[in-house]
Amino acid sequence: MKQRVCTNCGYVGEPIPQCATSFFVDAFIWLTVASVTLFTGFLPLLLIPLAWTTFHIVKYRTVKCPECENLDMVSKESAKGKEALHHYQSTTKTA
Repeated sequence: MKQRVCTNCGYVGEPIPQCATSFFVDAFIWLTVASVTLFTGFLPLLLIPLAWTTFHIVKYRTVKCPECENLDMVSKESAKGKEALHHYQSTTKTA
């Protein structure tokens, strides 16, 4: 993974995943809703575990800063990243 910079605290390094998916929670939701669907015959109920699993997949792909847990981590080569690096390097030199 590329090195990134946090625009909130100035941390430079690799981000960590925002949320780790839980297989057991997903399996429990799928089994519970599937059993209710079998008893009632209401097939649109299967949209609930599908949406839940999709949410977990999307959430797992987002990353956060390991120091301040902010979601604003950008590439060091981007304009916003260079600006954040310059800002935090200048504040540490004056302190």
